[in-house]
Amino acid sequence: MTSSGDDDDGKSTRNPMSLKDDDKGIPVEDYGPKWWRSLPWGQYLSFYDVETIIWALGLSTLIRLLIAEPRYIPSLSMYPSFDIGDRLIAEKVTYRFQRPPSRGDVIIFTPSEGVVKKSYLNPFSDNVFIKRIVATGGDTVQVKKGKLIVNGVKRDEPYIKDGRIASYELEKVTVPKGYVFVMGDNRDNSYDSHIWGPLPVENILGRASW
Repeated sequence: MTSSGDDDDGKSTRNPMSLKDDDKGIPVEDYGPKWWRSLPWGQYLSFYDVETIIWALGLSTLIRLLIAEPRYIPSLSMYPSFDIGDRLIAEKVTYRFQRPPSRGDVIIFTPSEGVVKKSYLNPFSDNVFIKRIVATGGDTVQVKKGKLIVNGVKRDEPYIKDGRIASYELEKVTVPKGYVFVMGDNRDNSYDSHIWGPLPVENILGRASW
């Protein structure tokens, strides 16, 4: 009588691969190629799992850099169009391949140098702003008697809070080429171009889509 592990000739029929199984019964080949398994962590981390994670992170980063990235509204400067915590997408295809930024666009951007003080308490803060373009390169901008005036014409802006600007006036400013003039829809409570001046187009991360 022979054991269940032997054939009729008395030779073992055990799969020789099983001699290389780890403690969990997983063939070591499942951890990756030989060069990977020779590394200190090669017996504990699967090469294929690591490869999948790297591809996923790389693809995600590529999408964020070239196509779109999620953002949220951090303040009331764009109220009532957007409230605190509202989420939107900074899509990057329009300005990269279709057209330049234009008046009326809501954009996501990084402020010019010196506009925001660097925070050493939160070094990972990217200080991204969300505002509306009210003028582009070559336009003149003015705020007078509560109204925004672009190129000498009063703008009809039904989306701004209270329908008028009550807290300040702005002398006529000419926007340089390669710049845009941005303002929050909550004009009386917005840190924008009427304080720190026109924004370089190169600082724009994308057009807000929601």
